[in-house]
Amino acid sequence: MSEGGMSAGRMSAGALPLRVLVKGASTVNWSSPMGGPRSDFTFPRALEQQLLDDGRSCQVQTITMTSEKTSTILSTWQKEILGYSPDVIVLVYGHYETIHFFLPRWLERHANSLKVKRRPWTRLYREKVLRPVWMTLAKLQARLDAALDPTTRRSRPRRVVADLEQYVEHVQQVGSPLIYCFELLPPTRRYQTWFPGMAPRMKVMNAAIEAMVARIGLPNVRWFRVAPIAHEVSGGDPEKATPDGFHYSPELHRAIGVALARDIEEWAGVQPHLGPHSRQDQR
Repeated sequence: MSEGGMSAGRMSAGALPLRVLVKGASTVNWSSPMGGPRSDFTFPRALEQQLLDDGRSCQVQTITMTSEKTSTILSTWQKEILGYSPDVIVLVYGHYETIHFFLPRWLERHANSLKVKRRPWTRLYREKVLRPVWMTLAKLQARLDAALDPTTRRSRPRRVVADLEQYVEHVQQVGSPLIYCFELLPPTRRYQTWFPGMAPRMKVMNAAIEAMVARIGLPNVRWFRVAPIAHEVSGGDPEKATPDGFHYSPELHRAIGVALARDIEEWAGVQPHLGPHSRQDQR
């Protein structure tokens, strides 16, 4: 066999692992309720498990941070994409920008930080100064959010869409990966108390991101519907889909992972470098 023939044979026989990169804020990394068994996977891990169960070799990498803004993806994309060159990119962004009406992001993160060290003076400051100030401002924000038009600040969805669209343009240069932009679920009762205008803002945000995907018009850039999956898993009860009012239940995480795996596998089945679709196809 010629050298060229041997090379072609290796390419057709040696399927590469499917590379998946998942990015987003706490809807990616947080399960509601927390503290369950080790098998309570978030959807990236459930996706990985489903792909492996279906015989698809894969590498699923998750880069996520609570309270992360969409704009951060533009400063990190080269480090995360150029070397790793993922086949699939999952983006769950826009959620955080719908939460606050006027309180700044830095103050929310400072008041609810998960990095605080247990020191007497730190505890005193947080209990006697920071927490009371934050609660007073949060209650004021809730009253204003209920009284004023919650969608007044249309610049936020415009910025989110602009950042997402620029990100998609950048990563298309790295082999045109399959990209998913996730639909965002509106808050349930607990979060509606603190953020009465969040649901209308999220409706505007979803419409803006979905319109962006349609405007890009590429078959490898897709809008991923979460609401139908949540409805099926919860039997139509939003409180069961997001028990804390915001984050997915373990059951919803798993269902999203399975649904995402099915769609990815269909796409991967026609990618030459990824080889056969399943163990049955390999036989």
